[in-house]
Amino acid sequence: METAPLLSVVIPVYNGERFIGTMIDVFRAQKTQNFELIFVDDGSTDSSLSLLRSYARSESFPITVVELEPKGVSAARNAGLDRVRGRYISFVDVDDRVVPEYTTVLQELVDAGTDFELFFSRSQRVGPEGPFEGIGSFSGSIAMTSENMLKKIGSDPTQFGVYNMFLDAAFVQENGFRFTEGYPYYEDYDYLFRVTARAKKIRMTSDRLYFYLLQEGSAVATFKLARITCIELLEGLITPLKYEAPGFAAMYENYVLPRIWWSVMWQACLAFSMKDALAFGKAAGMREKMKKLANCDDPKVSTSAKLYLVNPPAFVAAAAVAGKSRSKIERTDVTPFLDYFQK
Repeated sequence: METAPLLSVVIPVYNGERFIGTMIDVFRAQKTQNFELIFVDDGSTDSSLSLLRSYARSESFPITVVELEPKGVSAARNAGLDRVRGRYISFVDVDDRVVPEYTTVLQELVDAGTDFELFFSRSQRVGPEGPFEGIGSFSGSIAMTSENMLKKIGSDPTQFGVYNMFLDAAFVQENGFRFTEGYPYYEDYDYLFRVTARAKKIRMTSDRLYFYLLQEGSAVATFKLARITCIELLEGLITPLKYEAPGFAAMYENYVLPRIWWSVMWQACLAFSMKDALAFGKAAGMREKMKKLANCDDPKVSTSAKLYLVNPPAFVAAAAVAGKSRSKIERTDVTPFLDYFQK
């Protein structure tokens, strides 16, 4: 009988042919070969599927390839969850990378008898050329309560994602944790907050195990209405968090959600003219949201929130200038957004 792997790595793929070979190389280089890769092709139109099938036939470690009609990353991850055989689960994006000690850390935790439902590591944002340095030896981990972990995530949500975790497969299955489908944005935060709020046994390391790649030369993005409508997914967490993580619920409602709106407003300043951006902010009730952020610990957020409260046009101008070097967002008609807020 084939021995089940320790770790099942779920990797969604959509038109990822140029990344697949590197991802295979990354796992070939793992110092501990105790895993399976589950690639879920989400209706790719390039050669991703045939490439994945070829690797599945030739590699020494187990590779499962799941073919889907295009349904989005949440459906792809759920399809991967249906196929896991490992004791633990992780999520990796095909265009990112992990350190060579990625699976060794998990093996060391298990060998030491460390009991956890969720294990969090650090990640690092890098360009396509890296650097991609290993960690050497595992520095160990500390226990975290769910509320303390939620506060850490909430205080700097850009540093955490579903890719930062090893999850106990039994914990995931017993609680029926699935990604909410039909939401192209924030589905990862929704999952992250839900599983963390429920977990009783959490460990965290300061070691960096994951590289989040910032791709150069990305196409011009469109500021879509779905960026707004999908926030309802996160707003739906307010009530369950009050029940499962009451010590975090106030922070979530008064900082985490307003901070997401702050980032949306920042993007709106790039997508709209000055006049339209101001109209968007007024319709979205940004003044009340900025009031909640004016005294937060993040100096960039607090300073810009105070600027908005004092001089909204100055905020729009500053965001438009600062954002051009980081985001490429095409100009968009504000009318659908204003119509949405009026409903």
